[in-house]
Amino acid sequence: MQIPSPVLAATYLFLAVSPALALDTWTDTVQRGLRALSLKTADGEVRIYCDPDRVFGPDSNANVAVELTNDADPTMVVFLAKSGEQARLPVKASHAFQTQSDAADWSKMVAMVKAGGSFAIVTSKASMSVETAPIPDLACE
Repeated sequence: MQIPSPVLAATYLFLAVSPALALDTWTDTVQRGLRALSLKTADGEVRIYCDPDRVFGPDSNANVAVELTNDADPTMVVFLAKSGEQARLPVKASHAFQTQSDAADWSKMVAMVKAGGSFAIVTSKASMSVETAPIPDLACE
């Protein structure tokens, strides 16, 4: 039995852990009393604001802000999972609001973000592909 060289062993180790190092990371903060998650890549930025406690009144203030590098003013954004499942959200002034979105599509988007993994945020002119860790405590419905 031949023992691999230290360089070869280090290369195997690096390749084994590389996918874990490559995950896109959500930044989790509170803004104006709402939980805010933001994710930025070279292709753009997505921010999700959750309002499970109805901070500013009886209607939810949950929304998704989408700013893609190659599409300054989209009217529709689609969250597209690797499995092919998609959530279509209408956009006004770079925001898709829970109260103005189809409930089933909003739930699909939240489920994708909760589950993590590979998904894309797509408009008619641009896209942003991400791979994230799960966020099981996301309360954005």
